[in-house]
Amino acid sequence: AADTGERALANILLAAAQEDFDQGQDESESEDASVDGKRKDWIDGVGEARLDEDNLSLYMRFSEGADEDCNWQADGFADLTKHKHQARLYGSELASLEATTSSVDEGEEGKVRLLYDLVYNDGAPRERATGVAIEVSRGGHLDV
Repeated sequence: AADTGERALANILLAAAQEDFDQGQDESESEDASVDGKRKDWIDGVGEARLDEDNLSLYMRFSEGADEDCNWQADGFADLTKHKHQARLYGSELASLEATTSSVDEGEEGKVRLLYDLVYNDGAPRERATGVAIEVSRGGHLDV
């Protein structure tokens, strides 16, 4: 019975995967046609000669975690792009900044500060509203 159940589950999953693949093929064909239609209206030269940094609207490394005085709890986090946005953490007593365990490019030594993760404490009450807020001015780089 277990073998039959496993086989039935495998067949169901295989059929679902095939159906997803078939739908994806239909959608990608229609997307390709609409993208090609839009490309003819593109203006040559727009967006060229820009550095990757110029295309960023917000970049946070939470490097403030290296500061022993924990000013980030009141002052927030600095945006490292040329736009210099400021992010504020609400419910900061429920969170901490910890050196990241992610495999990321650490940048040039002495030039870029260590990357930190924003981590909410295990005992943080889920019913309490917390989060990161960034002031977005109308027409600014983060206005969508």
